[in-house]
Amino acid sequence: LERNRVAVSLEIVEGPASSIRRIAIVGNQAFSEKELLKQLQSSTPGWLSFFTKDDQYSRQKLTADIETLRSFYLDRGYLKCNVDSTQVSIPPDKKDIYVTINITEGARYTVDQIELTGNFGVVPEPELRRLVTLKSGDTFSRAKLTETAKAISQRLGDEGYAFANINAVPQVDDAAHKVALNFVVEPGRRVYVRRVNFQGNAKTEDQVLRREMRQAEGAWFSAKD
Repeated sequence: LERNRVAVSLEIVEGPASSIRRIAIVGNQAFSEKELLKQLQSSTPGWLSFFTKDDQYSRQKLTADIETLRSFYLDRGYLKCNVDSTQVSIPPDKKDIYVTINITEGARYTVDQIELTGNFGVVPEPELRRLVTLKSGDTFSRAKLTETAKAISQRLGDEGYAFANINAVPQVDDAAHKVALNFVVEPGRRVYVRRVNFQGNAKTEDQVLRREMRQAEGAWFSAKD
């Protein structure tokens, strides 16, 4: 074109969308392939696939499915579970897609002992220990581990420590297939409420809404209130 410019035109032929014909999981022993496939977003064609599009391949969706599989195993004690590889095969006609997921389950781990360390000047250690959902001898679960850390953080938040830090430090014994847990409690600094603002109240005045507030300005922050 004039003034040393170039026009580029891209012509794209999309063709029909390919469907996932089969998803194979290799290496599973503790759980059946049928049970594992129920955890995935990706699926083979079914009655509702025309609306849900769950049978269409997506790299992002497959990545999410792999993480879902890992979480499934971690919540059931398989601390060393690993997704070794994934293969996506497309025939020359490009109509169907075959997905193969190779996993290594490893051994199931149980909880050995649980300790709480750190600063207990805000909430006594016995009270925080009652919030621990895991017990010695239980099968390890990352979901319960996260739930416990969140519960302790919320309890400290009720006392004004809105940015409390709870670190769960595991000590893994591969020989005995056990894991010891240490929850390190760091309350941080107490946070106070400077101001409470309301937005969108076109019909109700601020003073009416403030009468219903349990969280007062000038007081320390409370997650419960």
